[in-house]
Amino acid sequence: MAEQPSQEYINVSYTMGRPYRWAAGKYLSKLYKEMRDHKKLVANRCPKCREFLWPPEMVCGRCKVRAGDKWVELSDKGTVVQYTYMVFPLWDPHKGERVAEEHPYATILLDDGMYVVSRLEERDKGKLKVGMRVQAVWKEEGRGHGLDEDILYFRTIEQ
Repeated sequence: MAEQPSQEYINVSYTMGRPYRWAAGKYLSKLYKEMRDHKKLVANRCPKCREFLWPPEMVCGRCKVRAGDKWVELSDKGTVVQYTYMVFPLWDPHKGERVAEEHPYATILLDDGMYVVSRLEERDKGKLKVGMRVQAVWKEEGRGHGLDEDILYFRTIEQ
């Protein structure tokens, strides 16, 4: 019986250019680097309506104009405007297991007028209240990853 001739494959290599230099984009990368390296929150501002853009964005969602590269350092202190105490375990997609959230989550109005959502250090339900003053507690030097997880939680500060 005659053998079937095998197919010949041709391999063509080429390099494809990538039109970006930032892993998370120009604006989020700036935020993450500032959080990781300098323990700062930064935002950019719309040149038309003058609103802060948080998280930083290329285009203002209200005015639909290019936001620009003028960066403003935000305060890491603020006031709790609402909080939620989680009582059921959450699914952690990174570890593939259920974890109970030990810290309550809060919406915090920073002193600069920006809202952020983060964990609170205070776990005692009797001490949690709307209007309490808090400040960010950052991961120790050299432990940051350049993500929003660089803030461990917000700690209650004196009023």
